[in-house]
Amino acid sequence: MLNAPIAIYGLIFIAVLLVTDTVLRAVFSARRNSLEVRNRLEALKLKRGAEVAYSELLLRRGVGSGTREPLFEALRRFYAQTGLDMPLGKRLLVLAGFFLAGFLLGRLFVGVAGLGNLAFAAGFTVVLTGLLLYRRRQSRIKTLTAQLAPAIDIIVRSLNAGHPLASAIALVAREMPDPLGSEFGILSDQMTFGLELDQAMLHMIERVGAPELNLLAVTVSVQRGTGGNLSEILENLAQMIRARLMIKAKIRAISAEGRITAWIMMGFPFFLFFLIRSLQPKYFDPVWESGYGPALVTGGLVVMAIGMVIVRKLVNFDY
Repeated sequence: MLNAPIAIYGLIFIAVLLVTDTVLRAVFSARRNSLEVRNRLEALKLKRGAEVAYSELLLRRGVGSGTREPLFEALRRFYAQTGLDMPLGKRLLVLAGFFLAGFLLGRLFVGVAGLGNLAFAAGFTVVLTGLLLYRRRQSRIKTLTAQLAPAIDIIVRSLNAGHPLASAIALVAREMPDPLGSEFGILSDQMTFGLELDQAMLHMIERVGAPELNLLAVTVSVQRGTGGNLSEILENLAQMIRARLMIKAKIRAISAEGRITAWIMMGFPFFLFFLIRSLQPKYFDPVWESGYGPALVTGGLVVMAIGMVIVRKLVNFDY
């Protein structure tokens, strides 16, 4: 009976229906959770209280570790700017997975073995982790920058309504989603617990790394020292940030061809290597048997990396 085409088509239809139902349930559940809790800081406040909430969020993101080593301080700041709050055990598990993937890749496709394979796996783990964290950091900064102008508009309307600046910042923390909502929530809590506004904004700049936040911090700091209409100044700043984002979008559209060319140039050698490796597995054996294989691969990767940096400098413009 199961050999009949109708039965087979019926089982396929049921399987697709179950998979679709599962995916839709997951999507709608994620949307419902995001609507119930606007950001992580508000969720922690509900569970632990405001005094513990922002400290716990900072520690989970690697902020406030107290290290004074320049290298570790730079790495800590870079990880904090990604916005990730993974526990240590999960971080080690992900790194172990990357190392295992690099080990298998080096063993099956590159053809190295022994200590060379371990070194390849370690380098693969470091490079892949750095690239993923860099992409995560850039994506978060881009999202936060896009949210900054609406957040300034909220502050301007709150100031025009007669509220103090601290209340306007707290309103942004309640109304805006992640990542800006959590960051302004931490800023508001630090001010509530006695930290000066200028110092709290410097801490937020360190946590986020967005250049536009420097403009906001300088604007507020100068206004506090010299006086003036803060709402009008912030309104002009919001317009300038929107114009800056528009210029950046135009530049990215103009340089799109150069950027895609750079990615194709970087990926084509790997594609060609795996293609030849799949069609003729023993094609590169003489190179590995000669003993110069690792040196040639390392030199090629270094030259490719230098070329990629040069091409990236050519297609990325200051604005």
